[in-house]
Amino acid sequence: MEFLFVCPEENRFFESADFRIVDNRGFTTDSAGNRTLDAKVALNRPCPFCGRLHVFRAIELPCPFEGTT
Repeated sequence: MEFLFVCPEENRFFESADFRIVDNRGFTTDSAGNRTLDAKVALNRPCPFCGRLHVFRAIELPCPFEGTT
């Protein structure tokens, strides 16, 4: 499964299936009933744009169903 990422240095989108979930604390629910994953997603390979190994909070990742514009 590929996730969509945004390089924080270059602000450019890329897809990768080479990642791992870290610091997984499960799901949290806010007062409106919205659920979010309280975890981080770490790249296993360097970013194709800046060459760094980024770690993202799951909530920071763009939703693949909403598009990238």
